[in-house]
Amino acid sequence: MTPQQIMDGMAEKNRMLSMKNDELAELYKDYAEAEREYNIQYARELITLRASGEPITLAKDLAKGDKVVSDLFYKMRIAEGVLNACREKIKDLRSSIDTYRSLLSWLKAEFEVSRG
Repeated sequence: MTPQQIMDGMAEKNRMLSMKNDELAELYKDYAEAEREYNIQYARELITLRASGEPITLAKDLAKGDKVVSDLFYKMRIAEGVLNACREKIKDLRSSIDTYRSLLSWLKAEFEVSRG
């Protein structure tokens, strides 16, 4: 690999990292919205069940089993998974950038030794 190829690769990974960081902000927003919707619907269902006389321990399980509540919980988990995948991609990109830096340092050391 030439120094220019390393620099080009590092620039590309930095560009990708910047894009992923922007995406991450949106994914946090999506996850927070999904969690908020789930919590609101779960609380509504729980209150409805408690008002109808269900014991609290049973009402909690019944509320989670409600179709709307369970769909919102599913959407929240999906949003969480996508958020976590983006975090992992950011870690991978940072690792790639570190690898390019190491390669560049190694080439620099090799150059200095050959000039030596």
